[in-house]
Amino acid sequence: MSPSPVPDRGPLNVTCAPSGADVVHLARLGLRMGRGARAAVMNMIAARLLMPPGGFTGQARLFVKGDLRLLGLLALMAHETAAKAVAFNLARVVRYTDAHVLLALVTAAREHTSALTATSDRLIDSWHEGGLDFLWKTRASLGLPSSLTGRWEPVPHFVSPETEHPVYPAYIPARDQTVVYAAQIGSSYQLGFKARVDAELGARSAETLARMSRAARLAWQAYAFLAPGGRRFERASPMRIQLGRGFGVQTALAYLLAMAREEGRPLDLDRVLTDPALNGTEWVRSAKTRVAEALFLERLLAEVTSGQQQADAA
Repeated sequence: MSPSPVPDRGPLNVTCAPSGADVVHLARLGLRMGRGARAAVMNMIAARLLMPPGGFTGQARLFVKGDLRLLGLLALMAHETAAKAVAFNLARVVRYTDAHVLLALVTAAREHTSALTATSDRLIDSWHEGGLDFLWKTRASLGLPSSLTGRWEPVPHFVSPETEHPVYPAYIPARDQTVVYAAQIGSSYQLGFKARVDAELGARSAETLARMSRAARLAWQAYAFLAPGGRRFERASPMRIQLGRGFGVQTALAYLLAMAREEGRPLDLDRVLTDPALNGTEWVRSAKTRVAEALFLERLLAEVTSGQQQADAA
Protein backbone atom coordinates (compact mmCIF):
# COMPACT_ATOMS: atom_id res chain seq x y z
CA MET A 1 0.00 0.00 0.00
CA SER A 2 1.56 3.30 -1.11
CA PRO A 3 0.28 6.63 0.22
CA SER A 4 -1.08 9.10 -2.32
CA PRO A 5 1.43 11.91 -2.94
CA VAL A 6 -1.21 14.54 -3.77
CA PRO A 7 -1.08 17.21 -1.04
CA ASP A 8 -4.44 18.91 -1.67
CA ARG A 9 -6.63 15.85 -1.69
CA GLY A 10 -7.31 12.96 0.63
CA PRO A 11 -10.01 11.40 2.82
CA LEU A 12 -8.63 12.87 6.01
CA ASN A 13 -10.05 15.29 8.55
CA VAL A 14 -6.81 16.64 10.00
CA THR A 15 -8.65 18.56 12.71
CA CYS A 16 -9.06 15.20 14.49
CA ALA A 17 -6.12 13.95 16.49
CA PRO A 18 -4.94 10.41 15.75
CA SER A 19 -5.24 7.84 18.50
CA GLY A 20 -2.23 6.07 19.93
CA ALA A 21 -3.03 3.07 17.74
CA ASP A 22 -3.28 5.34 14.69
CA VAL A 23 0.14 6.81 15.45
CA VAL A 24 1.68 3.35 15.70
CA HIS A 25 0.04 2.19 12.46
CA LEU A 26 1.04 5.40 10.66
CA ALA A 27 4.65 5.02 11.76
CA ARG A 28 4.91 1.33 10.93
CA LEU A 29 3.34 1.90 7.51
CA GLY A 30 5.99 4.53 6.80
CA LEU A 31 8.76 2.21 7.94
CA ARG A 32 7.45 -0.72 5.87
CA MET A 33 7.36 1.35 2.68
CA GLY A 34 11.09 1.08 2.25
CA ARG A 35 13.62 3.74 1.37
CA GLY A 36 12.79 3.97 -2.35
CA ALA A 37 9.03 4.30 -1.89
CA ARG A 38 9.46 6.85 0.89
CA ALA A 39 11.75 8.93 -1.29
CA ALA A 40 9.40 8.71 -4.28
CA VAL A 41 6.37 9.92 -2.34
CA MET A 42 8.29 12.67 -0.58
CA ASN A 43 9.84 13.92 -3.82
CA MET A 44 6.42 14.10 -5.47
CA ILE A 45 5.12 16.16 -2.57
CA ALA A 46 8.26 18.32 -2.61
CA ALA A 47 7.91 18.99 -6.35
CA ARG A 48 4.45 20.44 -5.66
CA LEU A 49 6.17 22.88 -3.29
CA LEU A 50 8.87 23.80 -5.85
CA MET A 51 11.54 21.93 -3.94
CA PRO A 52 14.37 20.15 -5.78
CA PRO A 53 14.57 16.34 -5.86
CA GLY A 54 16.09 15.29 -2.57
CA GLY A 55 14.99 18.54 -0.95
CA PHE A 56 17.11 21.43 0.23
CA THR A 57 20.40 21.21 2.10
CA GLY A 58 21.37 22.66 5.47
CA GLN A 59 18.82 23.12 8.24
CA ALA A 60 15.96 22.63 5.75
CA ARG A 61 17.05 19.19 4.56
CA LEU A 62 14.42 16.51 3.93
CA PHE A 63 16.89 13.65 3.53
CA VAL A 64 19.78 12.37 5.61
CA LYS A 65 22.09 9.63 4.28
CA GLY A 66 19.74 8.85 1.43
CA ASP A 67 16.56 8.43 3.49
CA LEU A 68 13.96 10.73 4.98
CA ARG A 69 14.96 12.80 7.97
CA LEU A 70 11.52 11.77 9.27
CA LEU A 71 12.76 8.21 9.67
CA GLY A 72 13.82 8.84 13.27
CA LEU A 73 10.40 10.25 14.13
CA LEU A 74 8.66 7.29 12.49
CA ALA A 75 10.86 4.89 14.47
CA LEU A 76 9.99 6.71 17.70
CA MET A 77 6.25 6.66 17.01
CA ALA A 78 6.29 2.97 16.09
CA HIS A 79 6.70 2.20 19.81
CA GLU A 80 3.36 2.00 21.60
CA THR A 81 4.44 3.89 24.71
CA ALA A 82 5.80 6.81 22.70
CA ALA A 83 2.80 6.75 20.35
CA LYS A 84 0.41 6.99 23.29
CA ALA A 85 2.27 10.07 24.57
CA VAL A 86 2.31 11.65 21.09
CA ALA A 87 -1.44 11.04 20.76
CA PHE A 88 -2.00 12.65 24.18
CA ASN A 89 -0.18 15.78 23.08
CA LEU A 90 -1.89 15.95 19.68
CA ALA A 91 -5.28 15.62 21.37
CA ARG A 92 -4.39 18.70 23.40
CA VAL A 93 -3.41 20.49 20.18
CA VAL A 94 -6.89 19.83 18.81
CA ARG A 95 -8.57 20.76 22.08
CA TYR A 96 -6.81 24.07 22.60
CA THR A 97 -5.78 25.33 19.12
CA ASP A 98 -6.88 25.37 15.48
CA ALA A 99 -3.45 24.41 14.13
CA HIS A 100 -2.99 21.68 11.53
CA VAL A 101 -2.31 18.68 13.76
CA LEU A 102 0.50 17.19 11.69
CA LEU A 103 2.20 20.52 11.05
CA ALA A 104 2.20 20.95 14.84
CA LEU A 105 3.72 17.48 15.19
CA VAL A 106 6.48 18.20 12.66
CA THR A 107 7.16 21.60 14.22
CA ALA A 108 7.56 20.10 17.69
CA ALA A 109 9.77 17.34 16.28
CA ARG A 110 12.10 19.85 14.65
CA GLU A 111 12.12 22.34 17.52
CA HIS A 112 12.48 19.94 20.45
CA THR A 113 11.69 16.28 19.75
CA SER A 114 11.24 15.27 23.38
CA ALA A 115 8.28 17.68 23.57
CA LEU A 116 6.21 15.15 21.62
CA THR A 117 6.45 12.50 24.31
CA ALA A 118 6.46 14.80 27.35
CA THR A 119 3.38 14.24 29.53
CA SER A 120 4.54 15.40 32.96
CA ASP A 121 3.87 18.56 34.96
CA ARG A 122 7.59 19.07 35.57
CA LEU A 123 8.43 22.71 34.91
CA ILE A 124 10.92 23.30 32.09
CA ASP A 125 12.58 26.49 30.82
CA SER A 126 10.99 27.31 27.44
CA TRP A 127 14.23 28.81 26.11
CA HIS A 128 16.70 26.11 27.10
CA GLU A 129 14.31 23.25 26.34
CA GLY A 130 12.45 24.42 23.28
CA GLY A 131 13.68 27.70 21.87
CA LEU A 132 10.58 29.69 22.84
CA ASP A 133 12.33 32.98 23.51
CA PHE A 134 9.42 35.28 24.32
CA LEU A 135 6.80 32.93 25.73
CA TRP A 136 6.23 34.89 28.94
CA LYS A 137 5.65 38.14 27.04
CA THR A 138 3.47 36.60 24.31
CA ARG A 139 1.43 34.17 26.41
CA ALA A 140 -1.72 36.33 26.27
CA SER A 141 -1.71 36.38 22.45
CA LEU A 142 -1.62 32.60 22.01
CA GLY A 143 -5.33 32.05 22.54
CA LEU A 144 -4.73 29.44 25.23
CA PRO A 145 -7.01 29.27 28.29
CA SER A 146 -5.88 30.50 31.66
CA SER A 147 -6.24 26.93 32.95
CA LEU A 148 -3.00 26.31 31.05
CA THR A 149 -1.18 29.63 31.10
CA GLY A 150 -2.08 30.28 34.73
CA ARG A 151 0.40 27.59 35.73
CA TRP A 152 3.28 29.22 33.92
CA GLU A 153 5.95 31.28 35.65
CA PRO A 154 8.41 33.85 34.29
CA VAL A 155 12.04 33.00 33.71
CA PRO A 156 14.16 36.06 34.61
CA HIS A 157 14.90 37.73 31.29
CA PHE A 158 18.44 37.65 29.93
CA VAL A 159 20.36 38.40 26.76
CA SER A 160 20.47 35.49 24.33
CA PRO A 161 24.04 34.58 23.35
CA GLU A 162 22.70 33.63 19.90
CA THR A 163 20.87 36.85 19.00
CA GLU A 164 22.39 39.27 21.55
CA HIS A 165 18.84 40.47 22.28
CA PRO A 166 16.84 40.14 25.52
CA VAL A 167 14.61 37.07 25.77
CA TYR A 168 11.63 36.49 28.05
CA PRO A 169 10.98 32.75 28.38
CA ALA A 170 8.67 30.99 30.81
CA TYR A 171 8.69 27.98 33.07
CA ILE A 172 5.94 25.71 31.77
CA PRO A 173 4.86 22.11 32.43
CA ALA A 174 6.76 19.80 30.06
CA ARG A 175 3.49 18.50 28.61
CA ASP A 176 2.52 22.01 27.44
CA GLN A 177 5.36 22.24 24.92
CA THR A 178 3.62 20.72 21.89
CA VAL A 179 0.41 22.66 22.44
CA VAL A 180 2.45 25.86 22.77
CA TYR A 181 4.15 25.22 19.42
CA ALA A 182 0.72 24.69 17.86
CA ALA A 183 -0.68 27.84 19.46
CA GLN A 184 2.35 29.83 18.29
CA ILE A 185 1.79 28.64 14.72
CA GLY A 186 -1.79 29.95 14.84
CA SER A 187 -0.92 33.18 16.62
CA SER A 188 1.99 34.04 14.30
CA TYR A 189 -0.14 33.30 11.23
CA GLN A 190 -3.03 35.45 12.44
CA LEU A 191 -1.00 38.37 13.84
CA GLY A 192 2.12 38.27 11.70
CA PHE A 193 0.62 37.34 8.33
CA LYS A 194 -3.18 37.49 8.05
CA ALA A 195 -3.45 40.83 9.86
CA ARG A 196 -0.91 42.29 7.43
CA VAL A 197 -2.86 40.92 4.44
CA ASP A 198 -6.01 42.50 5.88
CA ALA A 199 -4.23 45.84 6.34
CA GLU A 200 -2.83 45.83 2.79
CA LEU A 201 -5.91 44.61 0.92
CA GLY A 202 -8.84 45.76 3.02
CA ALA A 203 -12.11 44.45 1.61
CA ARG A 204 -10.26 42.25 -0.89
CA SER A 205 -8.42 40.36 1.83
CA ALA A 206 -11.00 37.65 2.48
CA GLU A 207 -11.26 36.73 -1.20
CA THR A 208 -7.48 36.64 -1.62
CA LEU A 209 -7.01 34.43 1.43
CA ALA A 210 -9.83 32.13 0.29
CA ARG A 211 -8.08 31.56 -3.06
CA MET A 212 -5.02 30.06 -1.38
CA SER A 213 -4.43 26.36 -1.82
CA ARG A 214 -4.22 24.33 1.37
CA ALA A 215 -0.52 23.68 0.74
CA ALA A 216 0.16 27.42 0.44
CA ARG A 217 -1.77 28.14 3.63
CA LEU A 218 0.33 25.59 5.49
CA ALA A 219 3.49 27.14 4.04
CA TRP A 220 2.51 30.62 5.25
CA GLN A 221 1.69 29.16 8.68
CA ALA A 222 5.06 27.44 8.93
CA TYR A 223 6.83 30.57 7.64
CA ALA A 224 5.00 32.81 10.12
CA PHE A 225 6.02 30.53 12.99
CA LEU A 226 9.66 30.71 11.96
CA ALA A 227 9.83 34.43 11.12
CA PRO A 228 6.64 36.34 12.00
CA GLY A 229 8.01 39.81 11.25
CA GLY A 230 10.69 40.89 8.85
CA ARG A 231 12.54 43.89 7.53
CA ARG A 232 11.00 46.35 5.10
CA PHE A 233 11.18 45.11 1.51
CA GLU A 234 13.14 47.53 -0.66
CA ARG A 235 12.14 47.18 -4.30
CA ALA A 236 15.13 49.21 -5.46
CA SER A 237 17.63 46.92 -3.72
CA PRO A 238 18.82 43.65 -5.26
CA MET A 239 16.77 40.72 -4.01
CA ARG A 240 19.86 38.62 -3.26
CA ILE A 241 21.10 40.99 -0.55
CA GLN A 242 17.73 41.02 1.23
CA LEU A 243 17.26 37.26 1.52
CA GLY A 244 18.83 36.87 4.96
CA ARG A 245 17.35 36.22 8.38
CA GLY A 246 15.51 39.53 8.16
CA PHE A 247 13.40 38.28 5.24
CA GLY A 248 10.45 37.33 7.42
CA VAL A 249 6.89 36.53 6.49
CA GLN A 250 5.94 40.21 6.22
CA THR A 251 8.91 40.90 3.96
CA ALA A 252 7.84 38.09 1.65
CA LEU A 253 4.29 39.40 1.58
CA ALA A 254 5.54 42.90 0.71
CA TYR A 255 7.68 41.40 -2.08
CA LEU A 256 4.71 39.52 -3.58
CA LEU A 257 2.54 42.64 -3.32
CA ALA A 258 5.18 44.69 -5.13
CA MET A 259 5.44 42.08 -7.91
CA ALA A 260 1.64 41.91 -8.29
CA ARG A 261 1.36 45.69 -8.59
CA GLU A 262 4.16 45.90 -11.12
CA GLU A 263 2.55 43.17 -13.22
CA GLY A 264 -0.96 44.62 -12.86
CA ARG A 265 -2.53 41.48 -11.38
CA PRO A 266 -4.19 40.46 -8.11
CA LEU A 267 -2.02 39.20 -5.28
CA ASP A 268 -1.52 35.44 -5.54
CA LEU A 269 -0.51 34.02 -2.18
CA ASP A 270 0.24 30.62 -3.72
CA ARG A 271 3.41 32.21 -5.07
CA VAL A 272 5.05 31.50 -1.73
CA LEU A 273 5.30 28.01 -3.24
CA THR A 274 5.98 28.83 -6.88
CA ASP A 275 8.19 31.95 -6.93
CA PRO A 276 11.75 30.60 -7.24
CA ALA A 277 13.25 33.77 -5.78
CA LEU A 278 11.71 32.99 -2.39
CA ASN A 279 13.63 29.73 -2.21
CA GLY A 280 16.65 31.94 -1.66
CA THR A 281 15.75 32.52 1.99
CA GLU A 282 16.31 29.87 4.64
CA TRP A 283 12.93 30.66 6.20
CA VAL A 284 11.01 29.64 3.08
CA ARG A 285 13.15 26.55 2.59
CA SER A 286 12.53 25.51 6.19
CA ALA A 287 8.81 26.26 5.95
CA LYS A 288 8.45 24.17 2.79
CA THR A 289 10.36 21.31 4.37
CA ARG A 290 8.02 21.26 7.37
CA VAL A 291 4.97 21.34 5.12
CA ALA A 292 6.34 18.51 2.98
CA GLU A 293 6.88 16.40 6.10
CA ALA A 294 3.41 17.19 7.44
CA LEU A 295 1.83 16.25 4.11
CA PHE A 296 3.82 13.01 3.97
CA LEU A 297 2.55 12.07 7.43
CA GLU A 298 -0.95 13.09 6.36
CA ARG A 299 -0.79 10.62 3.47
CA LEU A 300 0.22 7.86 5.88
CA LEU A 301 -2.60 8.73 8.26
CA ALA A 302 -5.06 8.83 5.36
CA GLU A 303 -4.08 5.26 4.47
CA VAL A 304 -4.51 4.19 8.10
CA THR A 305 -7.96 5.74 8.44
CA SER A 306 -9.04 4.46 5.03
CA GLY A 307 -8.02 0.95 6.00
CA GLN A 308 -9.99 1.23 9.23
CA GLN A 309 -13.10 2.38 7.35
CA GLN A 310 -12.82 -0.54 4.93
CA ALA A 311 -12.43 -2.98 7.84
CA ASP A 312 -15.47 -1.51 9.60
CA ALA A 313 -17.54 -1.84 6.43
CA ALA A 314 -16.54 -5.47 5.88
